[in-house]
Amino acid sequence: MLVIPVIDIHNGKCMRLIHGHDESTNFYSDNPVTVAKLFRKENFKCLHITDLDGAVEGEMKNFPIIKEICKTLDVPVQLGGGIRDFSTAQKMIEELGVYRIVIGTAAITNPDLIKRLLDVYSPSKLVVGIDEKLNNVVTNGWINYANITPLEFAQEMDRLGVKRIIYQDVTRVGNGTGPFIERLLEIANNTKYIKITSAGGIGNYSHLKMLTNLKNPKIDSVMMSKSLYENKFPCQSIWRNTERADTSLELPKVK
Repeated sequence: MLVIPVIDIHNGKCMRLIHGHDESTNFYSDNPVTVAKLFRKENFKCLHITDLDGAVEGEMKNFPIIKEICKTLDVPVQLGGGIRDFSTAQKMIEELGVYRIVIGTAAITNPDLIKRLLDVYSPSKLVVGIDEKLNNVVTNGWINYANITPLEFAQEMDRLGVKRIIYQDVTRVGNGTGPFIERLLEIANNTKYIKITSAGGIGNYSHLKMLTNLKNPKIDSVMMSKSLYENKFPCQSIWRNTERADTSLELPKVK
């Protein structure tokens, strides 16, 4: 089970929205670049970045910060939030050099974009985000209902040739109540080729074990943010104590 740390950027800062509402925002750092370096020092093998402003407004607002993170890290970066047309996607892949992009709202409103991206780039460059609320896919930063179930949407993406989705129940985001196992299995068992990254709800090690104990090869990775920021895992106390003695946050040399 690959663990992928998440950095959500809102107004240039490292934040976390709870249930998608601005009034329920957790603030973690003024400097997302520093947080990215910290995660790399803790030996994470890849990173997910969400431009929260882009997710809500449909326009990438934190491009310079994201560009600096991509230039600084030596591991793959996955990026989502506000990528709703081909030119923006192309810019993220070719100019920023992100490993892969995440398309959410646009996959609902413009499926031809998905087809074009799959034609121009390999499927490994594209992930479709499926955000659920009450068995309905939500879009535009979890604001609007799309009137399609997560399974129906996943099956549509499967038919188009998408190879990976990120699935999350937005009511579980930030509250540490655990992943929606039943929905993950429903999607895994009723699609042909899609691999699933679980997101939302991971609050502690037992929740990770819930996913690994499934032993389902289609559910192979998990994204986490709040539980990592708030040191919910025993190994983190060692890492954080080390950081107190070394505030430079220089990247480790990769052999």
